[in-house]
Amino acid sequence: MSKSRIEIINYVPKFLSFYEKAKDKKGEYIWDLWKEHYNFAAVPPGEQGQKMAKEMLMGSWDKYPENIPSIEKWRPNKEKVELHKEKVEFYLNEVKGLLGCDLEIDMVLIYFVGAFENNPLVAPSRDGRIVLGWPIEGNLGDILLAHELTHIVHSKTAGFSANWERTVGEIVLQEGLAMHVSKYLFPGRPEEAYTEYKKGWLEACRKNSKTIFKGILPYLEDSSNEKVYQFTIGQGITCNEREAYFVGWESVDALLKEGMSFAEIAKIKKTDMPETIGRTIHRLIK
Repeated sequence: MSKSRIEIINYVPKFLSFYEKAKDKKGEYIWDLWKEHYNFAAVPPGEQGQKMAKEMLMGSWDKYPENIPSIEKWRPNKEKVELHKEKVEFYLNEVKGLLGCDLEIDMVLIYFVGAFENNPLVAPSRDGRIVLGWPIEGNLGDILLAHELTHIVHSKTAGFSANWERTVGEIVLQEGLAMHVSKYLFPGRPEEAYTEYKKGWLEACRKNSKTIFKGILPYLEDSSNEKVYQFTIGQGITCNEREAYFVGWESVDALLKEGMSFAEIAKIKKTDMPETIGRTIHRLIK
């Protein structure tokens, strides 16, 4: 298996410098300073992403004062960085083996301060490498690390660029695979540990599963901002967020039970993902 390369960048001092300039300011001035001195968030590029970043920043602004002392104490000293790097390398190789990937992965691990949403970032960098942005203000565990590393490896096995523009069907398969890989690597936890972002979400989706399945079917090949937003962050068919994730959890579970391996699922090409998910949903509805 080819060795992967991991560069580590720390954006925490950059955030603290911004906060020092903005802590006594209000409203638009805070946002202006954020754009000028920090400008890093786990959001899509473009106007929609900027809107989301602003909402996240302003919505969480009152939380920063009590958390700044712990953010200031966070120091990626050499020992801590090496330990985390070793952990990332270990699970990256575990995921590569599971997905049948023998390619070198050149990635950048960026420590950053987010808006307490506990949302890592996977995206392509301008120089062609893959970025894993890891927020340090939350308490993110190894299950989520395995999830995000699966996205990185999957981008190699299926030949896509890990960018933000995806069809709903691609999101369903990619998120479903990442959740089930994390379950495989960390077995024995409740299903909610691999799927939920808030308590009760999985049960709420399961109660409306057929409505969700039927509702998402016409949009699997849709890559519009409107539909991608609706089935991820926004209110879905049954007014639940992240319905694409639920469909992914159920669909990939079905594919695995039907005998497909993780490596076979991971090699489904980007262009074939919506059709694969569509056929699986039809079987789940019956």
